[in-house]
Amino acid sequence: MGKAKKQHYVPQFLLRNFAAGTKKNSRFWVLDKTSGEIRNSSVRDSAHENDFYEYCQGNIKIQLENLMQKIDAIGARIIAQIIDSGKLALSGKDRIWLSYFIACQMTRTPMTMNDMENFRQIIINKWGADIRLEGDIRTIGEYSLKDAKRSSLEFLQKDVPEFARLLQDKVWFLVESPSSTPFIISDNPVTRHNLVDRWPRGNLGLKNEGIEIYFPLSTRFSIHMACPKIAEILCMSSIPQRDYLSALETGQAIGILPENVVFTNSLQVIWAERFVFGKSKEDLDLAVDMLRTNPELKDGPGVRQRPADDE
Repeated sequence: MGKAKKQHYVPQFLLRNFAAGTKKNSRFWVLDKTSGEIRNSSVRDSAHENDFYEYCQGNIKIQLENLMQKIDAIGARIIAQIIDSGKLALSGKDRIWLSYFIACQMTRTPMTMNDMENFRQIIINKWGADIRLEGDIRTIGEYSLKDAKRSSLEFLQKDVPEFARLLQDKVWFLVESPSSTPFIISDNPVTRHNLVDRWPRGNLGLKNEGIEIYFPLSTRFSIHMACPKIAEILCMSSIPQRDYLSALETGQAIGILPENVVFTNSLQVIWAERFVFGKSKEDLDLAVDMLRTNPELKDGPGVRQRPADDE
């Protein structure tokens, strides 16, 4: 059996949890942030690129599709158990494997490669194409998008274990949406938020105090990870407090309010590189409204040549 040409950067098993229909014919609604177009599409034809995990140039060959399939198979089993039971695996090998799956999902999307190429273009626009790092035989202008792809695949291989370890240090909650307000997902589904202002430095690193990570599993369930200090505040301020304490002890899902789901979904819109997915067309109303009132969101959250960067 040959390798798949369509290689998904968000696995199909996860996307199907936000779709309708059978496994072979699951469909959902897709918002393209760039064009504003909404269309109905199959899961199979979404969140993929041809040979996305392949790089071959000279003596350097990288092929990660088989590795991604193995990680996805483990992730699919654990996430199916969570959804079926309404409980989060709190310890043991499954918790570790799930942290690896989530860490992998953080780094495997097009945003990683696009950031590397966009940063190169910013440098070229500011200082010219002829500069080079000390010891580098090529100028920055001689690099290409293909080099960015190689770097992003090497980044995926190298940094996932460290990201997984940092996720394991967080306090994990499983949250459940009310049936009236389902979760949505995007092409960059592991999102981050932090209320602690560290200006002029960034505050979205996994080591930062106050960091929160959100990862939707289905229209009904989402994982919320928080630094221990934020988790302590949630437990102390929660009404009823016993729900959070029970979740910490048993892994049982916490029911959240519609406005909490709206906030979680808004992060999917903000962090999406290009596409947002919903089970129904109405599920994308929030995304449409956010793009209407904040058109700058259509460019995605990563490295961009902003107007303020021009001199």
